[in-house]
Amino acid sequence: MQIYLALCDVYKVEIAENIESVMYYLRKSKPEILVLDYDLADLQSNGKTGADIARKVKKKYNDLKIMMVMNSEDKRLEDRVQEHGADGVLYKPIKNRHLISNLRRLATTVV
Repeated sequence: MQIYLALCDVYKVEIAENIESVMYYLRKSKPEILVLDYDLADLQSNGKTGADIARKVKKKYNDLKIMMVMNSEDKRLEDRVQEHGADGVLYKPIKNRHLISNLRRLATTVV
């Protein structure tokens, strides 16, 4: 909800509760950036992580930029997430200014 509130005045923001909703919104809205939580509860229930979803999304939407939100600063995990398709990483707790600056950076790299 924090991310939504930080962005909704300036950007169009869609919230997805599960991977099926994510894929639906990607097809419907064709966003430039996907902000994805690595530890999404829906993913953990089936043994998947945000990195697995990032890989799946990148296969279908190669130009889409993915910002992964993670709980802890673990360089090995960050490397794995980026190998699977994340274009950037933000760590919780998220500061709004970091969120916005990182999204702007990703938006400028969209071709």
